[in-house]
Amino acid sequence: MEFDYQWENLPDDPNLTFVGRRMTELLRHTGLRPVFFRGKHCLDVGCGTGRWTWAMLELGAKVDSFDISAKAVGACRRINPGAYIFDLMKLEPSEKYDFVLCWGVLHHLASPADGFERIAAQVKRGGLLHIMVYHEDTQRFYVAHRKVWPSLTEKQKFDYCKKLISEYGGTIHGWWDALNPQYNWSFRPDEVKKWFRSAGFVDVVLVRRLVDILLRRSRNINMRGQKG
Repeated sequence: MEFDYQWENLPDDPNLTFVGRRMTELLRHTGLRPVFFRGKHCLDVGCGTGRWTWAMLELGAKVDSFDISAKAVGACRRINPGAYIFDLMKLEPSEKYDFVLCWGVLHHLASPADGFERIAAQVKRGGLLHIMVYHEDTQRFYVAHRKVWPSLTEKQKFDYCKKLISEYGGTIHGWWDALNPQYNWSFRPDEVKKWFRSAGFVDVVLVRRLVDILLRRSRNINMRGQKG
């Protein structure tokens, strides 16, 4: 499994731990208030080890979590025992969730648009869907590094990540996740907004930090919409 290796073998990442700031980060990324999550039935698609699952649980939600990686799900079960192994491309329409989160998953699929349709069909009428995908502007930096990556041995990949950390910061897990997946698609916000509109979502919002707006810089695309 493509993602099992990194969840099992890479050093612990402070950005993935179950600590209070995960809640603050989730609220900032989604642009939602803490009260939104109280009593909501949520789905964490591609939950990884469960940092956002943990945050939603702490905010008072009931959360279903799944990931294609058995290693990741094993870790997530520490805080959500019902987390399960599943491929989102096998999802059938359910429309039963108040909130669906799909963070950093769709851009690693062979067909991100098809994956979006699958997760969009899990949201009940009036519910919210939030996704994070790579922004086209931010990914140009990684192109050269991704060309080098496949030719490296396992040890060389670790050393390469350490070199990038020394030059640009970050963590081994973060760099590995950016360079190792087979697919690393990136998008423009207007393209992603069309996905939401086509799936019947209204009030589609591109969530951006004030500092990024003022500096006119791009970050990953954080977008949410309400099922009409």
